[in-house]
Amino acid sequence: MKKCVAVIEIASNELRLKIGEKNQDKVRILEAISNPLALGRDTFHSGKISFESLKKASDIINGYKAVARDYGIKNIYAVATTAVRESKNKDFVLDQLKVKTGLDLRVIDDTQEKIYINKITLATLGREEMNSTLIAHLGSGNISIFILKDGKVVAGQNIKIGALRISELFDDYRENTASYVQIIKEYLVPFQEAINNFVTEKLQNFVISGNEIETISRMCKAKNKNGTNIISREGFMETYKAIKDLTPEEIAEKYDISVDNAENILPAIIIYSRLVKLTSGKNIISPILTAGDAILYSELFPESARELNRAYDEYSIISAKNIEKRFLCDEEYSDVVSETALKIFDKMKKIHGLGTRERLLLHIAAILEEIGRTVNIREHDRLSYHMIKGLDIVGINEEEKHAIAAIAYYHDEVLPYEDNGVYGNMPHDERVMVCKLSAVLKLANAVNKSRSHKFDNVNVRLSNNQIIVTISTYKNIELEKWAFNKNKQLFEDVYGIKTVLNKRSVM
Repeated sequence: MKKCVAVIEIASNELRLKIGEKNQDKVRILEAISNPLALGRDTFHSGKISFESLKKASDIINGYKAVARDYGIKNIYAVATTAVRESKNKDFVLDQLKVKTGLDLRVIDDTQEKIYINKITLATLGREEMNSTLIAHLGSGNISIFILKDGKVVAGQNIKIGALRISELFDDYRENTASYVQIIKEYLVPFQEAINNFVTEKLQNFVISGNEIETISRMCKAKNKNGTNIISREGFMETYKAIKDLTPEEIAEKYDISVDNAENILPAIIIYSRLVKLTSGKNIISPILTAGDAILYSELFPESARELNRAYDEYSIISAKNIEKRFLCDEEYSDVVSETALKIFDKMKKIHGLGTRERLLLHIAAILEEIGRTVNIREHDRLSYHMIKGLDIVGINEEEKHAIAAIAYYHDEVLPYEDNGVYGNMPHDERVMVCKLSAVLKLANAVNKSRSHKFDNVNVRLSNNQIIVTISTYKNIELEKWAFNKNKQLFEDVYGIKTVLNKRSVM
């Protein structure tokens, strides 16, 4: 019997079940069920999910479990997004769903949801679609935008604007359609300016996904090609013009959709109409994908998913380097620090017990550790911490971004356990990981203390319970030795091994 995987998604406007199996190089969907439930309306309106909605959600989920059992599936992946994540009573909601359904629900942050969708989107794009492409995912409360050039993600940004969020904000104006559209357009002016600064040249392709896009695709009479909706640019603009003066009730009647669904269509299509102007292609590409599809793919095609993850890690580094350029940092210095830090990390594999994901966080922290210097050299480490937390880094979720910020904060003089403002507020596992990586980064910065690029090569080896760092140079390294001795305390406290800096003279 082929392996089957089931995923339940609790989205803002509906609950979804997908059951898939491996079929050559694709996921074959055996069951796809959705039930409308406006949890997002509860959250955005009152800040809480009502217990009435919670009861409905539990009943739907238990029905999904019964369907999964019919396929012999015992382990079900269950994830929730914006509506649950932003509810004030999230902890009680998760507890009651566990009690009523027996499922451990994983709440994914907005960035992680976008990472899932963008990864599975990249897995479905053709070679031509990977060049000069704008990718946008519009969620209920946020939009993520990525730029693809020459087959690589070169930049990304998340903005707190979503169709449901806008619909809720301007609910009182909905009946006056002329004012409603004008208000939304004016509200989106700062968003448009931010996008124009981000997308500096017109791109060829436009790839879109989101909660409303499947309905918009039907309204635009899109053609379906191998599970991807192809919307003509002309058809999209005609649909926009046709609905911009209609009420949700009129849109619902005209296109045979629910009023709840129609309420979010106009804000969504207005946002997309702003983005389509940044591209020149005749068609808009819309893969029919959710975070659940990404989970199915990763479970059924683990090796392909790992390859995609490795590629995405490279996109994260490219994104960090682009940020570094934007802040006019010393790229040559950060390259040397990164190389040194990664050499130490790799030699310590058997001791630190960390993996490739943590290695990526260390690499990005080494790239971004000094962006605070562009604001003020005094306390630049604290400034870097706050600046990194506010950045959008491709492929990095909110928890990882906080870890990167903390690692960068401790890259120089500050010791983690001497600063309760950051260290004390982190959970235990994150504190340990941050200390391990900060200790490595401190040594790497010490080795490069003079910033004069004194050496062409650094050798790192682990011998007799010592990490021995050897610099090949003919220059004086007394400053580096001083910094190394000053910065090694955290490393020796964390790992319990000695550190040594040696010089190998070369001509």
